Amino acid sequence: MTQPNMIAPEVIACIAEGRDPSLAELNRVADSIWADLKAARPAFAWDEPQSDSERLLILRAAHAALLGDTTR
Repeated sequence: MTQPNMIAPEVIACIAEGRDPSLAELNRVADSIWADLKAARPAFAWDEPQSDSERLLILRAAHAALLGDTTR
């Protein structure tokens, strides 16, 4: 039985290589975060579109996760 991926491979790669994420990596991690958040919403809210402010917050969270270290 395989373990579920709790940490996006892009996050591991960026932190391990000590580099900034590409735009594609940022969007993939943001999409993963959105999927997790959407699953936690009440069933009646699943089809609600993501607002601009939600997308911005999710992109910021993805960027912070991909950097892993705020001292660089």
